[in-house]
Amino acid sequence: MPDFIANRPSDVPTRETLKFLISRLPVDAKVLEVGCGEGQVACELLQRGYSVTGLDSDSERIARAQAHGVRAIVASWPKFDSSVSFDAIAFTRSLHHINPLRQAIVRARELLNPNGFLLIEDFALDDVNEATVAWFVKVLRSTQGTALINPVADQLVTELLSATDVMQTWRDNCAHDLHSFTAMNEAIAAQFVVLETQSTPYFYRYLIPVLPETSEAASFVDEVFQQETILGNRGEIVFLGRRIVASP
Repeated sequence: MPDFIANRPSDVPTRETLKFLISRLPVDAKVLEVGCGEGQVACELLQRGYSVTGLDSDSERIARAQAHGVRAIVASWPKFDSSVSFDAIAFTRSLHHINPLRQAIVRARELLNPNGFLLIEDFALDDVNEATVAWFVKVLRSTQGTALINPVADQLVTELLSATDVMQTWRDNCAHDLHSFTAMNEAIAAQFVVLETQSTPYFYRYLIPVLPETSEAASFVDEVFQQETILGNRGEIVFLGRRIVASP
């Protein structure tokens, strides 16, 4: 992959998602990204020669994706209607809230070419332990963290910064009607052959909404990502992120 310069905080997670997708995409693949948001990942894929269609239910986000040159469509999954099939269908942190789950996976199989890949990037909220949350709070309350973070209402980082019981705050923030990673994995395995499951860093992504759009903030996110990677690989904290690669 060409050098990817992280100038803004959001560039760091974009870089990591891009690495994952490109590692499995055939050259010139026709890609459908479900949950494309403002199109950062889709735009990078386009620049690398892939044919990309992005879907999101948020019309404002789709408008921003379109402004980046992405073929982006306001649509809900699994209702999305298409006359073409795809070489890869990627759910970029979107599958956990798509209902009904079984139909979401069935629809992906219907629109995927026989030799294509289903690529899932998501998280396993139930697997996080106290040591992991304590590490993240220490990062947030560090000198660099407090200097850069702009608390935003209803964001996990904001809640954790002011929490007295950080583990309870984590549980309260995770108590949403989301599919568990186990449920997602089982639904995929019922329709696809699961080729690979990875555990990956994810907490660094929570920083994006509360940081300024500066290169200094981007460097901070990258440092947190690197630290999370090292500690996760040592087993000192738990990886929250999950990735699945599957084929029909």
